[in-house]
Amino acid sequence: MAPQRWSFLIPIGLFTAAMAVLLWIALYGLRVPFEPLHAIMLAWFALITASLHLWQEHAMATDPKGFVRRFMGGLMLKMLLSLGVLVVLLLRAPKETLMISGIAFAVLYLAFLAFSTVRLSGLSRKLPKA
Repeated sequence: MAPQRWSFLIPIGLFTAAMAVLLWIALYGLRVPFEPLHAIMLAWFALITASLHLWQEHAMATDPKGFVRRFMGGLMLKMLLSLGVLVVLLLRAPKETLMISGIAFAVLYLAFLAFSTVRLSGLSRKLPKA
C-alpha cells in the first residue's frame, strides 16, 4: 500500500521540533543565544526535507527503480543546495558566531540526512516485492 500523499509531514514536523529543542539546549549550554539564524537553519532543513520526501515518496509508490534514482538525486541536491545556503548564512552571520553556526549547520544537515535515509529505507522495505 502506498503511503498517503502528505503522511510525511507529521514525522518531519516532530523531528524538526526535536532538533529545535536539542539545538536550543546545546546553544544554552554554550551560553550562545538562539538567534534567527538558527531558526532559518531549522526551517531550511525542514523545507528541503519535506520537498524531497514529497518527490521521492511519489516515485516509491509508482516506480521503485525511479525511487532509487530520485533518492540518490535527492541526496546530491540536498548537499549542493545546503552548501549554497551555508555560504550565504555564514557570510551574513556575525564573526563571533561563525564557528558555532557552521557546526550547528553541519550537525543539522547530518541529522536531517540520517532521518530521511532511515525513514525512506524503512518505507521502501515495506513495499510489496514484484
